[in-house]
Amino acid sequence: MRLAQRELGRLWMRLEGLPPARQRDILLDLLPALCRKYGDIGGVAAAQWYDTLWNQWFDGGFEAQPVNEFDDDTARGIIRAKAGLLFDKPDGTPADPTEFLRWANKFLDRNVKQPGRLTIQHNAQRDPYRTGYARVPSGAGTCPFCLMLAGRGYIYHNAETAGADHGFHEDCDCEIIPEWDKGSNRIEGYDPDRYERMYRQARDALENPHTDPQLLEAAGNVSPYTVTITQNNGRRRAHTYMPGDPNNLNSLAAIMRRQHPDLFTGTDGDIR
Repeated sequence: MRLAQRELGRLWMRLEGLPPARQRDILLDLLPALCRKYGDIGGVAAAQWYDTLWNQWFDGGFEAQPVNEFDDDTARGIIRAKAGLLFDKPDGTPADPTEFLRWANKFLDRNVKQPGRLTIQHNAQRDPYRTGYARVPSGAGTCPFCLMLAGRGYIYHNAETAGADHGFHEDCDCEIIPEWDKGSNRIEGYDPDRYERMYRQARDALENPHTDPQLLEAAGNVSPYTVTITQNNGRRRAHTYMPGDPNNLNSLAAIMRRQHPDLFTGTDGDIR
């Protein structure tokens, strides 16, 4: 990912001083090209990684395939809409190329990482053996929402319930990782028991009336958290947890950030 962003940085320096329309037209071609180039690399690397892990358990007969569903036309439409930041507005609002570059880096981050994630999910679906899944943080830090999912270990029956259907927030380094023995863990640095203890510590704080008032204040200064449940009859029902409720992930996240300030990325605010 750093290579992709470094190449974008070099491109950006070459664009400085060009008319905004020319900058836009170049970015419409080159930003998707960067997404596809480095996304392809990520997809191939993920397939090779899956093969390596699979071969620790089984003998031959399966070969992972890289996946990259990046769509150039869709990407160009998104870039074109955001490129308005490169132009002065009729109402006198000045152009903001710095904000566009910030957005472009996030756009690149998301689209370069996605093929690797899709490759893991696709090949786990093709896999002739039943797997469990976990959401595994892979960067220097993570957000409380991801950690709560990661703390559950390899209990998920498919990639979606492990968090893939929640999407990945900006700058997220988490991966949905398969494991063929749910009681095992062969991922170096992944410690679901530790994550579970941290989650329980935050939940206990919310449920304890004698908790530090500053923690409770932080837990209350968030938005309600809504989950949608599919019932046995197929109908979907939404349930909202208010700030301060132990089931409100925003409240739990606020406490976890304060209990472990050196661990988490991101700033205060709602994560979902």
